[in-house]
Amino acid sequence: MEPSTRAVFDLGRVRDAVAPVLASHGITLVDLEWITERAGWTLRFTIEREGADDAGGGVTLEDCADVSRDVSSVLDVEDLIPNHYNLEVSSPGLDRRLRTAAEFARFLGRTAKVKLARPAPDGQRLLRGELLEAPEGQVAVLVDGKRIAVPFADVVEARLVFELTAQPKKGQRQGKEPAKESGQKKQLAEAAPRSGSKRSERGSEKRK
Repeated sequence: MEPSTRAVFDLGRVRDAVAPVLASHGITLVDLEWITERAGWTLRFTIEREGADDAGGGVTLEDCADVSRDVSSVLDVEDLIPNHYNLEVSSPGLDRRLRTAAEFARFLGRTAKVKLARPAPDGQRLLRGELLEAPEGQVAVLVDGKRIAVPFADVVEARLVFELTAQPKKGQRQGKEPAKESGQKKQLAEAAPRSGSKRSERGSEKRK
């Protein structure tokens, strides 16, 4: 049976407890979630490396594993969470969510999908296009060549869109260069966001 309560502890205290651990790894906390799944409760840390300029946050699988190990040790000592739970540490992913005005500003010029609580001036509830500069309290998207601005408060969910960029072909010889190109496409395809594609490190269930 799934728990009926949302949470019985202070996530703020968890943030404070793990802050020194993240700082020691040069890691910034993007988001902290307490959610229920089929396997039970999950405490999910989304992290990125300090100063990272890429959408994925600049963290590796090894970073996630190291942070998961050290965060788990701190939480066991502090004993802040009374529930049984799984610990998950992951990067934001190439299709990272945009939650704050600062994140929208950080990724200006990138393609994003923005879901709205109410229709935009042109009637759309889902905007897909390039993020543009906007006045404080607003979000602007270039959709099919038209600038559409909406209140930030109307944004229900927003994510970056990862797009593969076709590489120009010049002077390729059949039987040689195409094989090299094929390998590059495969590598990029594996990096494309899909369900469960985020790097993560799940800890074992905590027994309290």
